[in-house]
Amino acid sequence: MNSCLTVIGGDQPVSDVQAVSCPKCNALLTFFRTGNPHIDDCGFESYRFECKQCNTPLAGIIDPADGALLLSESLA
Repeated sequence: MNSCLTVIGGDQPVSDVQAVSCPKCNALLTFFRTGNPHIDDCGFESYRFECKQCNTPLAGIIDPADGALLLSESLA
């Protein structure tokens, strides 16, 4: 697996760091939740960013059951 550090958001971290993998290239991404997250139209805490390894746009939401980031490739 490739190693790549990606910190999401401009705020200070409010959660422990989570390691997630890019769904396209499997690069290791480091993620933390921010104090001022974007809440989408469905009420989910959502994040958008780009994999620094393969430049794929990514989108994710926080699973309300366990706080994990559910990540997928973004269409835009």
